[in-house]
Amino acid sequence: MAINTSRNIAAEERRSQALQMKVAGATYAQIAESTGVSIAQAYKDIKKRLGEVRKDDHEAVEQEWHLQMTRLERLLLRWFPLAIGNDDDLAELGTNQSLKIMSQMNRIGGLEPDKPLIQFNTMVTDGTTTFADLLREATTPNVVIEGTTNGHAG
Repeated sequence: MAINTSRNIAAEERRSQALQMKVAGATYAQIAESTGVSIAQAYKDIKKRLGEVRKDDHEAVEQEWHLQMTRLERLLLRWFPLAIGNDDDLAELGTNQSLKIMSQMNRIGGLEPDKPLIQFNTMVTDGTTTFADLLREATTPNVVIEGTTNGHAG
C-alpha cells in the first residue's frame, strides 16, 4: 500500500481535475496551463486516471469513450467532404486531417495496437540497399535460369 504524502495527494487531485476538464472538452494545453504542468504531464495524468477509473468504473469509461468518438465523428464529418472534393489543395488538406482523425478513432477503438505487431530488424551494411530493395527481394520468387538465381550468376 502506498504512503499518502501531501505530494501524492496533490498529484491525485490534479489527475482528477485534469480528467474532469478533458471530459468537459478542454485541450491538453488548457489542462496543462490550469493544473501547472507540461502538456505531456497533462496527457500522462489523464491516461493514468482513466486507467484507474477503468478498473473501478466501467460505465464512466464507456461514457468517455462515446463522448470522444462522437467528437471525432463530428470532426471527420467536417473534413471528409473536402478529402473527396474536386479542389486538389483542399482535398489534400481534407485527406490529411481525415486520416489523422481516423487514426485517433482507431487508437481509441482499440483497432491500432500500442506497439507494432511486426518488428523489422534488418542490418544493411553496403549503404546502397534501400528498404524497398529488401521488400522487393523478399517478395520476388526465386527464378532459376540456367546457372543463375534471380538473374544473378550462381
